[in-house]
Amino acid sequence: MKHFTLLTWPDYVDWQTLAAFEKEFDAAVNLEIVPSAVELIERMKSGPAPDVLCPPDYAVRELSALNLLHILDHSLLPNLKNLEPRFLHGRAHDPESNISIVKDWGTTGFMYRADVIQQPLASWSDFWRVAQEFSGRVTVLDSPGEVIGAALKMRGHSYNASSDAELADAQIELLNLKPHLLAFETDYKPLLASGEAALSLGWNGDAAALIAQGVPMRYVVPSEGSQIWEDDWAIAAEAPEPELAHAFLNFVLRPEIAAQEARYTRYATGNRAAFKLLDDAMRNDESTYPPSSVLDKLESGMPIDAEGQGRREELWKVVRG
Repeated sequence: MKHFTLLTWPDYVDWQTLAAFEKEFDAAVNLEIVPSAVELIERMKSGPAPDVLCPPDYAVRELSALNLLHILDHSLLPNLKNLEPRFLHGRAHDPESNISIVKDWGTTGFMYRADVIQQPLASWSDFWRVAQEFSGRVTVLDSPGEVIGAALKMRGHSYNASSDAELADAQIELLNLKPHLLAFETDYKPLLASGEAALSLGWNGDAAALIAQGVPMRYVVPSEGSQIWEDDWAIAAEAPEPELAHAFLNFVLRPEIAAQEARYTRYATGNRAAFKLLDDAMRNDESTYPPSSVLDKLESGMPIDAEGQGRREELWKVVRG
């Protein structure tokens, strides 16, 4: 029996997927969990290498620049044919899918318990205002890109802004918000489910998963705009089992497996064949598959020059410390 390490986020891969893979390929999966992209990148730098990982689009760029990702052998991935063409060719971070394969995609916004916060919320300004009213019951992600990006969008800047003046605006807003936070937390769903938190900056799939569990949530893509993101499957450059890693990627590209993953995470699938297997309620859910009027307001997390990235890292130290 071969051993296989998968590096990913909390509660992000269906156990049924892993069990089916183990059985079919006579492999034992070791699931290694990291809380955020920052930790994922640091984990990849420090080693030892996993076999497969789930980096977001911007982490794919950074890990590729560090030569930490394996060049994919498309001849071992015949199920690539199941992807929507736009997720196979032309992605800004990996135009020909040479080092990554789309797992799922979604939006960053915020969600709130409708049984606690009964007023309708629609903007980042609303989030900041209501955070004061529900002080101590608010969470933001333990992830600098999303949190800084939210403050920047509220101030009318690009999600990827990095100048001194733009980041000074963001710092003011984030330091005003910080005293009202319960936590910087990426695994925030349990806090919302228990009612300990009432308002969270987070991702659309988490809101959909909570709603499916019967938690009265509302998810908002803020009117000022926000982020559209993609999480990918990738193979580590020094993967101990690269052939098995390719087999895993081809396995999760099967329509029935990709659909199973979409039902589990509640995020949008980039697998065209899998999308057809979802029920009408999921395919027509605009919080998962937003209309063009919402998509037009969203930005991808794009590469930031070294100086700008340094300024954003210093800001995060001030806010997070």
